[in-house]
Amino acid sequence: MRHWNRGRKTVRNFLLALVLALLVYASQGFPPYTVRGMCLRIGHDYLLEEPEPLYVQRDWRHYAANRYARYTMVAARSGETYGFFRYEDGLLGSQRDRSWFQPVFGEGAVCVARGGKIYAAGAFENAVSATAVVRVEKGPEPDGTAMSRAFTLTGERLAEDVFAFPYQAERSQAYWEAWEGGDYDDRDLNLEELVELWYREPAEDADPGVYRMLDEELPCTVTLYDGAGEVLKTVSLTVTTDGIRSWW
Repeated sequence: MRHWNRGRKTVRNFLLALVLALLVYASQGFPPYTVRGMCLRIGHDYLLEEPEPLYVQRDWRHYAANRYARYTMVAARSGETYGFFRYEDGLLGSQRDRSWFQPVFGEGAVCVARGGKIYAAGAFENAVSATAVVRVEKGPEPDGTAMSRAFTLTGERLAEDVFAFPYQAERSQAYWEAWEGGDYDDRDLNLEELVELWYREPAEDADPGVYRMLDEELPCTVTLYDGAGEVLKTVSLTVTTDGIRSWW
């Protein structure tokens, strides 16, 4: 009899824990567990037919000694609309990453910059290779002159319709000198360094040398090539300076 009562208590406690978990899960809006569930949720929120996942990338991030988080980035297609979005995975489903990675969509093709790479998705199935050209521009100086520089990046195929274009490099000595206000040659700086120097302005009511970073769109032209190196097509897209500066 004692064993029977103990067994009933175990079952009761298990059911109570299950009900509590379901209540918490419902309070979070029934977050998805699978990539298909993420696509369904994005399609519902953005009024798209169920997106088809083209590429899935999962990354672990280490915040502290006992704090890890796993993120799932998805490139997807809904008809002629392509998009990138990211979720933070958790025990009770995955929540959309609203703080660091806003979903981006484009008709025919789209690209997004994150953590040292530009990702592009589109109707790229016939392309063997690809390049991306990102143009950085600095507003007119008091004398009316303006500066610009184009960076050509080589693509890596991630999936049939998805390429990545790495751009991140270690900080150079020229960058640190330029950040302190010294003279520099922009040809000595990489894409991320130039974005940080050219898209900033002094912060209001702050000490000298404290800057506010500007979020602007940069032209990004993706060119696709066949196996013989002939151009298949060129697509004009944009990436943001915030995306270029992001570290993950």
